[in-house]
Amino acid sequence: MNKKPLYLKQILSFVNKQPILVKKIEFINLLDAEDRILAENIYSKINLPPFKNSAVDGYAILKNDLNSIHKKIAKTRIAAGDDKEVKINKGEVVRIFTGAKMPLNSNTVVMQENTKVENHKLKLIKIPKYGENCRHKGEDISKGKLVLKKGSKIDVKNLNLIAAIGYNKVKVYSKIKVGFFTSGNELVRPTTKLKQSKINNSNYFLINSLLNKNYISKRFLGNLSDNYKKVEHNLLKNISKFNMIITTGGASVGDEDHLVKTLKNNGKIFFWRAAIKPGRPIAVGKIQNTYIVCLPGNPVSVQLLYAFIVKPLILKLLGAYLLKISTEKLKTSFSMIKKTKRLEWLRVSKKLVKNEYVIVKHSKQGSGMISSISYSDGIVEIPEQVSLIKKGDTFDFYDFDKLFN
Repeated sequence: MNKKPLYLKQILSFVNKQPILVKKIEFINLLDAEDRILAENIYSKINLPPFKNSAVDGYAILKNDLNSIHKKIAKTRIAAGDDKEVKINKGEVVRIFTGAKMPLNSNTVVMQENTKVENHKLKLIKIPKYGENCRHKGEDISKGKLVLKKGSKIDVKNLNLIAAIGYNKVKVYSKIKVGFFTSGNELVRPTTKLKQSKINNSNYFLINSLLNKNYISKRFLGNLSDNYKKVEHNLLKNISKFNMIITTGGASVGDEDHLVKTLKNNGKIFFWRAAIKPGRPIAVGKIQNTYIVCLPGNPVSVQLLYAFIVKPLILKLLGAYLLKISTEKLKTSFSMIKKTKRLEWLRVSKKLVKNEYVIVKHSKQGSGMISSISYSDGIVEIPEQVSLIKKGDTFDFYDFDKLFN
């Protein structure tokens, strides 16, 4: 176990080294496959498009007729789905519609907006270039091409492509089984009538939402009381049922924080504490073959640590490719002093000032300030070595929509 808090880069290096844990494969309908992880390479068994077709509504024309303005309109019309083989006669054009199979001897379509019908003849207002508005066989995807690699996540960006090349079923890894606890005697079900030192258990709803992915099979295991024997008993009795167990609260060094002790006494701690604000008290380890992730109790820390560390770990255990979260370089509208040797995530809003987007720091930056997530657009990441932030300095901005989705 590490003696000093680990930097985020060190933690992500650990994540990248983890082996695939979920090896069972399912053959499922494509309609049910969104958000699942591919367990095989997908190659195209057909050309896309499968035949030469028109990209627009218009008139198919011969190459040698492109220089003349007036054309005879053939009686033949070609619509999408027609199987007939058509040849154009010299001096004629054929009416054709978007997606329709091109005539055998034509590679060019003049858009109907660039034509005018006069006395049963077609006048070309604008003569197209040879090959214009014609989509060739295999132009998008050629037969035999590797379309998606094993480990890719099926999503809205590639689902239609998989269907377009003819797959209606795919092989995916089984869902990873994740159980989760909240912890603390102070937690109660949400109510406006809080008694004494009780607080609403918002972390249950947060973790439940974060785990609400089609590649995860989740289950809430209850709220752990501040008692070592009860914590140990509840954790150990669920070990064999899950690939990962996540806990919130109890990951610090207080007298009532028993999770790290339970993990140490019954398994192995890979690392404990991160050089990150908010998010220092995080522990990751293993009991038997189950990964244990102990998150802090503060909701802001939970949400950000999940996005940057826990989610990548889950995907890695599923055999998924880990894609870098996209960022935007933005200038600060504020100045502040920061401690070195730790990464800092500031909740910020993105504002347009004088035709340029800048980031405005939220007034409440504590790890327990839940509203700082709700009322911000994202976070700005301040690297470990930075000690002074000046107005106009540029840093990486993470949009919450991209970070959490």
